[in-house]
Order: sequence, then C-alpha cells, then structure tokens
Amino acid sequence: MPKSKRAKVVALTKVKKRPKDKKDTLIDEMRECCEKFSRIYLVSIENERNNFIQEVRKRLRPGRIVCAKNKVMQVALGTTPESECQENLHQLAEMIVDKCGLLFTDQSPAEIETALAEYRPRDYARSGSRASDTVVLRKGIDTLAKLPHSVEAHLRQLGLPTILKEGKIHLLGDHTVCKAGEELSADAAQILKLLEIQQAEFLMTVEAHWQRGGIFKDCSALED
Repeated sequence: MPKSKRAKVVALTKVKKRPKDKKDTLIDEMRECCEKFSRIYLVSIENERNNFIQEVRKRLRPGRIVCAKNKVMQVALGTTPESECQENLHQLAEMIVDKCGLLFTDQSPAEIETALAEYRPRDYARSGSRASDTVVLRKGIDTLAKLPHSVEAHLRQLGLPTILKEGKIHLLGDHTVCKAGEELSADAAQILKLLEIQQAEFLMTVEAHWQRGGIFKDCSALED
C-alpha cells in the first residue's frame, strides 16, 4: 500500500530560516545612515526620472539618497517617539507624503539647496502630467516641416488634421495640443515629443531637515 503524502513528518530543525527581504534590508540600511550622517533632508520630487536622480546621487556623494515607498521610509525613521531611531525623527517621518525621498548627508542646508537649485534638467512630459505651457500649432506647411513624411499617418492617428502633399506634411488647420495647467493626454504627450518640446522640469525641493541632537526644522526655517 503506497504511503500517504499527508503522513510526512517534517523536523523543525530542517526548516530554513526566511532570509531578510529587500524591504527589511533597506530599513536596516536607512537606520545605519541615521547613525552615520549628521543630517537628514526630506525632499519632494517633481517629474521623477531615474537618470536624473542618479546624477543627483553622484553630485551629493558621499551622502545617500533613498527613494522608497513612503511607508517603508516612515517605518525606518519611526513614526512615534517610542519607535523613532533618533530623537525627534518621528517629526520628519510625519511629513513623508506624495513623491519624496530622504537625503542622508553631513552637508549644510545652504550647500544642499544650492546643489539642488543648480540641477533642474528638462525632459518630455508624460501622459497625466500638467502642461506647463499652451502649445498651438498653426495651419500650414512650416509647423511640421522638421518631421519626416513617413510619420504623417501617425500624426493623423494622434488627432492632427494633416495631409501629405508632394512629400511634405501640411497642417490643414490650427490645432491646440495642450493648455497650460491642464492634464496631458497620451496623444498630446506623443505630439510634444515628436516636436521635441520638453515641458517637464525635474525638481528636488527640501521640505524638512533633521540634525543630530534632535533638531528638527521645516522648509521655512532652513538656516544653518
């Protein structure tokens, strides 16, 4: 009679201990940074791009920037006086909202604000973001003259009133691609990219600052 698989006995001594997952490791690393560096800055991030953040990381070394899930960063710092890993860090944790990151460093507020202000690259805006300017394409042949004739059919799919004549793209009427402050559609974002119009500016802004010894300041009180 075959043995039942349900009758197997597993010795507890043979059960492998679950290794730390990436979240736990990151929490440990952030707590180590709290010990290593004398200052922590909470920075908000607009128009996040991985390559831009990597460049900021290079500029601010040996400091470290962590962009993780807000809940993970809050747990690492501690959200109450009882759970915080350093004095008054729970005040910084309470301000972690929306898209933001933590900068661990020994540099002064003036140095950090200058470094962030000097690096504000632009990129193509993505669908769902807000248009920074109103873009209106004027009727005629000159507006789309830089584009190859092979994209004419694609332009029509994006909603542009175009026609191909003698190998050149003609815009049959004025067309508003986007209006300042309004959300960009997927089609509008593609048109702006085809026309090489960059409306997204990468910004990292200091929202709060913590200094060893329990000194906490919001963004309006960043003075060294």
